[in-house]
Amino acid sequence: MTTDRPVLAVSGLTLGVTRDRRARALVDDLSFEVARGEMLAFVGESGSGKSLTTAAIFGLLPSGIQRLAGSIRVNGTELTTLSDRRLRAWRGRDMGLIFQNPLTALSPSVGVQAQIAETYRVHKGGTRDAARARARALLAEVGLQALAAGPDHYPHQLSGGMRQRVMIALALVCDPALIIADEPTTALDVLIQAQILDLLARLQRERGLAVVFITHDLRLAARYADRILVLYAGCAVEEGDAAQFFTAPRHPYSRALRDAIPTIPSTGGRLAEIPGQPPGPEPLPTGCRFAPRCANVREDCRHTEPVMTHDGTRFACLHPYARTP
Repeated sequence: MTTDRPVLAVSGLTLGVTRDRRARALVDDLSFEVARGEMLAFVGESGSGKSLTTAAIFGLLPSGIQRLAGSIRVNGTELTTLSDRRLRAWRGRDMGLIFQNPLTALSPSVGVQAQIAETYRVHKGGTRDAARARARALLAEVGLQALAAGPDHYPHQLSGGMRQRVMIALALVCDPALIIADEPTTALDVLIQAQILDLLARLQRERGLAVVFITHDLRLAARYADRILVLYAGCAVEEGDAAQFFTAPRHPYSRALRDAIPTIPSTGGRLAEIPGQPPGPEPLPTGCRFAPRCANVREDCRHTEPVMTHDGTRFACLHPYARTP
């Protein structure tokens, strides 16, 4: 289910550093939207700008990196103009973040019930008993009935999957409209990965959440996401329906990522790979940033920077693969 106004709307976002009075972009002119009840997956190699973009949405950019341009709106409110105090109020209340390593994200010296309850009281107020009741109800909702019914536990007493369920409960405690899951299954085995993402997908449907899901695993993106946004060297190179991405990606980088997914049963041959390495922030290649690694490169690719084209799928390529009917 969607509404006319997106929950999250990012437009022209550029992030980078300024040295010697010169700006160097790490994320360049990025635009996307996420509607209520929709999951958008960010995919791309390390350093493509996925986590940096989510840090900008939450106002948690690393020291030395700044927003150089662009707009970030959640439910119509421009976050880039909010004071630090007002932005802190938005975090946790209107948007929740699920980190990839819950052991470092959770406080080791406070019980998990208490951490969830404290977040609720900070943003919603109420009595300690009401906040504790809210924490216990959420722990039960994410499948931790024993933690909800029993005494409080510290994070180190829980398994990785249990800690990640606690992080989901913590992100949901104030009923936010937007959830960002930054590689939430990185440290988990395959079975627990599926359990965590099945849980997140169920909660998304039941609560109508807008979800941004960051992952290196394209198989997880294929299974859970509605749309996929492919980032390369700080730029969006393709965005579209998840099923279309895996059947007929338009951009050569997207196809290379898809073809590099290992398959079972294996033919016994060499795994597909993308030659070379992604470029650093400078010097960037002239023209298309993917040209030095692209199997379809032509001479104009090395001199002309592609612009985003819309034909049902958004892609930035001078010589894309053909669109399927």
